[in-house]
Amino acid sequence: MIRHIVLLQIPNHADPFEVETMIRQLEQAALAVPGTVAFCGGAKLPGSWMGQGFTHAVNIDFVDEAARDTYLAELDRDRVGSRLSEMTEGGLGGILIMNINIDNISTPQKGSDRKPELRWE
Repeated sequence: MIRHIVLLQIPNHADPFEVETMIRQLEQAALAVPGTVAFCGGAKLPGSWMGQGFTHAVNIDFVDEAARDTYLAELDRDRVGSRLSEMTEGGLGGILIMNINIDNISTPQKGSDRKPELRWE
């Protein structure tokens, strides 16, 4: 599985509504692609003092690189990617993208002192 991580430097003068709209468009594009497992994105939380100018992030999990590549092609088709680079500080210089393999993701051992996660079933 591939985790697609996108960090964005959005200038202070950017319209918050436009930024939120762009993140929702990224979400719609990702969730329309077969092979997308999960999407999350939004503004950096207060207290994250090591942000190095990055103000927003998007994280998408794909089943494989082919699904990720389909998503990227969809962004090109709808110009979402180019509009995103127009919104960020310094264009493409305000975007950092990383892809990591999460096939062997670690989770806490059962019985740890971590608060249990409860889910409605």
